[in-house]
Amino acid sequence: MSSSFRTADYSLDLRGESCPYPVIHTLEALHGLRPGETIEISTDCPQAYRNVPDDARAAGHELLGEPVKEGATMRFVFRRGDAVLGRHLTEEKPRRHFGFLRGRRHQHEQ
Repeated sequence: MSSSFRTADYSLDLRGESCPYPVIHTLEALHGLRPGETIEISTDCPQAYRNVPDDARAAGHELLGEPVKEGATMRFVFRRGDAVLGRHLTEEKPRRHFGFLRGRRHQHEQ
């Protein structure tokens, strides 16, 4: 999966955030991407190992490969789904570009 990390369109470092924030921020970030774009999520919240992939898949996104654990840090790579399913906290918010995401589009838009 390490090759997926190098090719992810964006990365989001959520280390230091406790649950439920890794799930909330992951869903917000995925909702802000275009369908098919990818994002790497890094977190050290132990509950995130199950919660982040389960909630992202339930919202219609794809986990690319298995989560990778490096010490206390877990890394996930997701592909934004074509259609966002269900209700989540970002549903009422307009789509926006998150300044804390790192990736190609962010660098080009500055």
